[in-house]
Amino acid sequence: MNQRVVWIVVIVSFLVISTVVLTYTNHPIHREIHTISMFLAIFLAILSFKAYFSYRITRLLFSAFAFLAFGISESIETIYEPDYHEEPFGISEIRDYVIIAGLSLFAIGTIPKK
Repeated sequence: MNQRVVWIVVIVSFLVISTVVLTYTNHPIHREIHTISMFLAIFLAILSFKAYFSYRITRLLFSAFAFLAFGISESIETIYEPDYHEEPFGISEIRDYVIIAGLSLFAIGTIPKK
């Protein structure tokens, strides 16, 4: 098998297992997956900022801030781990708003230039 196929299998396996664990269980690995996601998002934000300072491509800033938003939302999830949505500005809702902001930044970064 070539290296690309191995990476695709590993990534797809991780995504499937993560989705099942996060959606259907209260297993202790749930917290570890959020912690790993937090560190991964912050690591990718650092790499995106580094790439921006190297190449000065403005779209990289959108990616950097989007990854940073995901890192912040995962850290909120790791620290507070809310089980229910009670009010529109509760901690779990703020986490959801940060995720929406990150997705919006990715979307803005993909808008083509004229």
